Amino acid sequence: MSEGKLEKPAHLRAVPTTRGYLAARPAGFAALALGILAFIVVAITQNQIGTTPDWRISVPGFALTAIAAIASLARREGAQMLWLVGLGAAAASLVFGWFVLLAIVLGVTLLVMLIVHTVM
Repeated sequence: MSEGKLEKPAHLRAVPTTRGYLAARPAGFAALALGILAFIVVAITQNQIGTTPDWRISVPGFALTAIAAIASLARREGAQMLWLVGLGAAAASLVFGWFVLLAIVLGVTLLVMLIVHTVM
């Protein structure tokens, strides 16, 4: 240690790596991939838009994504955006029907606002 300078603790230092961004953060990437996969599987198996998805499909997908996100946090990978997006997609798959209906309402609202703004 040099005189008068403090070194950063290990948990605050940058992750030293010569690998790519995703290769250095495997648990964060796994959380992202599992969350997107859970959302896609629920979207494919959903019978009707307004109904709640089958919990035997959506809950295990969310649980696996949460485990991968916790592993990423425990490893201190610095991949917050990866596991947050994955966990968000898996959480949206738990309430897929409501998520899709809300997305449709928001999309139509934005379209109407754009049309009104353009006309006036």
